[in-house]
Amino acid sequence: MLKSDVYLVTGGAGFIGSHLIDHLLELNLGHVILLDNFNDYYSPRIKQRNISLLEARYSTRVLDGSFIIVRGNINDEELLKMIFNKYKITHIAHLAALAGVRSSTSQIGKYMEVNYAGTQLLLDLAASHKITQFVFASTSSVYGQTDKLPFVETDSCAQPLSPYAATKRAAEMLAYVYYNIHGLNITILRLFNVYGPRGRPDMMPFKLMRACIDPTCVIDVFDDGEMKRDWTYIDDVIDAFINALDQQYGYEIINIGCGNPIKLSKFIEHIEQLSGKQISKRSMKSHKTEPPITYCDNSKARKLLNFVPKTSVYEGLEKTWNWFQEEYNIKND
Repeated sequence: MLKSDVYLVTGGAGFIGSHLIDHLLELNLGHVILLDNFNDYYSPRIKQRNISLLEARYSTRVLDGSFIIVRGNINDEELLKMIFNKYKITHIAHLAALAGVRSSTSQIGKYMEVNYAGTQLLLDLAASHKITQFVFASTSSVYGQTDKLPFVETDSCAQPLSPYAATKRAAEMLAYVYYNIHGLNITILRLFNVYGPRGRPDMMPFKLMRACIDPTCVIDVFDDGEMKRDWTYIDDVIDAFINALDQQYGYEIINIGCGNPIKLSKFIEHIEQLSGKQISKRSMKSHKTEPPITYCDNSKARKLLNFVPKTSVYEGLEKTWNWFQEEYNIKND
């Protein structure tokens, strides 16, 4: 039915997905199909706000049918077949997943169903329809317990620390099979600690900002704040997705991260400085699912995707704090 490039973005109403769709539509790269099931992992109202923003910003694209929203699940095979047959998908950005490292420990079967089996259904259809490019959002969590720093794509990733990480690694390996047997072009982006406006409420930046305005909110600080994370701003991540969708390398796994891990204690200090508030904290021993550090070797991304992180952590947090205040109508004292 559609004659230009057609991008299917799974998980398109979420944090990263909605930003990606925003950029795809802004760049006018082709038709965009947003697929999301609006599950209750966090309030569906947040995703609905993301959708409303996109619908308002690109109302003409909604009216002319070049931006289509489909509510449904990646485990619904009949729905996926309908989408592929009706809209003639050429590119996939697969972001739909059950997220949450710690929450995965109590729902292993569900995480396997969505993150692995759901990905397999998409890979099947992508192969049979001979799509141009499949970009899969994976995670730095797949590195698990490793002594190799920084994290590099050649690591075996044989010791995941959580079911979430294991399902993502399993899906990465399955994707290789589809490349090997069907010649499907697949680029896997291992994302490092993405943050920014529209971030999920279960993520640390959002929790810390909420604690700035809610004195009853106490933040658990693991290992006295010594834990390090390689925070990567959303706009830099989206640049990588746009470039990955545009280029075919057969099968590649590419780290997407800033390459500059900082201590949690320093991260908290930045937010306290921006907000002018003190955050209530409680010292805790880190969970078994949490590695002491995430640290991205992004040299491959720089080479293949012209990836250059442009936003420092402090700059990114300032942008995020400004959005947070506006989004939740917070007035400065």
